[in-house]
Amino acid sequence: MTTTSISVDKKIRDKAAAKAKNDMISLSAVVRILLIDYAEDKIRIGSQSNQEFTIQRIEVDNETQSLMEDVITEWNKSSL
Repeated sequence: MTTTSISVDKKIRDKAAAKAKNDMISLSAVVRILLIDYAEDKIRIGSQSNQEFTIQRIEVDNETQSLMEDVITEWNKSSL
């Protein structure tokens, strides 16, 4: 096994180390598990918003609705 050094903010490292200790595993085991799962495409790195949004219904005419649907269709094609 090779040795790799990574830079991690001390607060994050300490918090992760405490959680790992509570889970009765080493911090290096946590890192190995995460790296293996990432390499095998079992986890994805991303971001999620925790903001709450207020939904508001806005009436539009048929022409505007059609234009918005066309935009969504094109957006969905480009995100594949």
